[in-house]
Amino acid sequence: MNAKAPTSRYRWGVLCRVLLAGAGGYAITALACTVLAHGLVALGVMERAPAVLFSTLPSFALYTVVALWAFHVRSVRRVAALLAVSTALLGAALLALKEWG
Repeated sequence: MNAKAPTSRYRWGVLCRVLLAGAGGYAITALACTVLAHGLVALGVMERAPAVLFSTLPSFALYTVVALWAFHVRSVRRVAALLAVSTALLGAALLALKEWG
């Protein structure tokens, strides 16, 4: 058996992915739900309470997909960059919806 012990770089990479999956997944999920709810209300499709309920239903699947994706991608930097860009885009969309509505 030639099993190598995990290096400290590997351990830091796993820790970073856990933190990115947890915090980044939460941020993207929360922003996506908020943008969807505001969008439905702004378009006049739904009232506020049903829009919030409707937008939270896919959040469980979205959070799971983001967390799994964070461990699937090879580079931790790519995970961090794409989470940051997604968060910025969703934040901008939320600000635009608040200004419009």
